[in-house]
Amino acid sequence: MNKLPWLLTFMLLFFTLKGFGGNHLSFPGDTAKKAAETDSTDDDDDNVRSYAIGLTYGSDQSYHGIHSNTKLPYLEPNFTYTAPSGFYIEASVQDILIKKGGGFDAFDFNPGWNIDLSDNTTLNFNLSHYIFRAKTPVTIKSDLSNSLETYIDQSVGETDFKLSVDYNYYKQKDTIKTPGDFILSPDITHDFKIKLNQKSSLTFIPEGSIDFGTRNAYTHYLVNTGADTVSVVNKKTGKRERVTRIPNNSSFGTLDYNLILTINYKIGNFEIEPAFNHTVPLYKPSGTPNTPLNSVTIALVYTIK
Repeated sequence: MNKLPWLLTFMLLFFTLKGFGGNHLSFPGDTAKKAAETDSTDDDDDNVRSYAIGLTYGSDQSYHGIHSNTKLPYLEPNFTYTAPSGFYIEASVQDILIKKGGGFDAFDFNPGWNIDLSDNTTLNFNLSHYIFRAKTPVTIKSDLSNSLETYIDQSVGETDFKLSVDYNYYKQKDTIKTPGDFILSPDITHDFKIKLNQKSSLTFIPEGSIDFGTRNAYTHYLVNTGADTVSVVNKKTGKRERVTRIPNNSSFGTLDYNLILTINYKIGNFEIEPAFNHTVPLYKPSGTPNTPLNSVTIALVYTIK
């Protein structure tokens, strides 16, 4: 919790410098999903049919402040179809680079719908569903969750204010059921755009977000990794056994905050987008790897309109 005032200071300084005017944990799938969202700063018409093909590299990953003790770099090819109505379907496949053997680790199917409430306001509904292979690392199975999400995005000049509400539901073991999580995430971004010529531009996008919610993801992580087990005596057999202890993490509170700097270079229909991510967990129960995490993502996207 001692990091929270630092985040509030950062946001206050950001607003003071920009005066609210004028202008992605990082998480797998975010790049393709953002390609499907309405870009209020783009000069092109958004109400057109488009196809986006992308490839994302990430040096590591985290989920609400939880991350593996081992780095999990990945490659993620993705495809997004967006209809003129704002409906879109994204499909992405994550491949963990450090594992032995081939094959994908997580397939994400993500349909959604952007609804324009006004020229500067977008309402979104989307579903994200994951399919894992049998040998996917347990930390990935524990971290990636299916989710129902809605958010509203309000643009003020080149600044975007976004408020997301998620319900995350987890794949269950046969004997241990983990409740889902409700997550509330305010987010702010600002575009510093430099137009190089008619077909190319360079944009610097600082971003800050904080996650509030229930904390069942931590229980789910401990159950699936077997990190939180105790030795007990079986009363029937008299032998000692290792059993999973189920801690209660259903309380509502702060989870983590994220500071991201994205650099977007666009030339024609092609974009290259490196991003530098700093994630700090604000909830730190014992038994979970939840130290601050720095990671880098690089996304390549080609869009056909």
